[in-house]
Amino acid sequence: MANVIDLKAHPTRHGGAAASPFRYPGGKGFLTPFLKDELLRRFPKGQAGFAEPFCGGAGAALNLLLDGDVKRLFLNDADVRVYSAWRAITDETDRFISAINNTEPTIENWETSLRKLHDTNATSYDFELGFAAFFVNRTSRSGVLLGSGPIGGYDQSGKWKIDARYYKDSLSDRVAKIGALRHCIETSNLDGLTFCRALEERELLSETFLFVDPPYVKAGSRLYFDGMTVAKHDALAQWLAADVAPHWLLTYDDHPLVRENYKNKKEYRLDVRYSLGRRRTERELLFMS
Repeated sequence: MANVIDLKAHPTRHGGAAASPFRYPGGKGFLTPFLKDELLRRFPKGQAGFAEPFCGGAGAALNLLLDGDVKRLFLNDADVRVYSAWRAITDETDRFISAINNTEPTIENWETSLRKLHDTNATSYDFELGFAAFFVNRTSRSGVLLGSGPIGGYDQSGKWKIDARYYKDSLSDRVAKIGALRHCIETSNLDGLTFCRALEERELLSETFLFVDPPYVKAGSRLYFDGMTVAKHDALAQWLAADVAPHWLLTYDDHPLVRENYKNKKEYRLDVRYSLGRRRTERELLFMS
């Protein structure tokens, strides 16, 4: 029987507003207070680094950095589109803010940006590709980059229109705050497990908390460009089970493959609210080192 994590037992985060400029289905920003307490338990002096091998919107990571709860972020994503967005935000902050303010949330711009995401053959950083990923994220239903459609529909007949989540001022402010902390943020574009092994080779694992939130088994390939194969899910589980990393926390969908891969770890249940398609609460699983 899985233990249910009571998030109400952890103090509400002060400051309230999300630090990340992205919207992600199943994003884990709401776990910030729980993660803060876990970090304090493991690193009482508050000098930890925080790494996300599958960073996506990096909601929890950025909350923790801006609140001063971690000293350094390692943000990695295997999808060159997402990686390019984060590198553009941190390395070309002013240019990114200018792009936010000079790009109108229209169906035409949405379609142009979506084509960039689908047609790219980029294998390295591309500012325009990164901004396109950001723009589609902010103007698509539930923030999904793949197959969700624009907010309000193609004919804009819905209750909400395509500009409903494209707040130029607040998004620019979030990006500016992240850019100001660029010296604390390292971005990379590696396979998730390769990224973990790179931290191991750099001897950073003892002072770094790994927050592992991979593309989920059931829906990952449908929602993301970088969904994982069964072999990759298995390989990640084997590396984590080897206890090479002393400090890690993993979230997953409640799937037989996950239960089998982590059957020797204590299992916790996490209830996550989703708004993709219809508002609902889904049971997810959480494991820790």
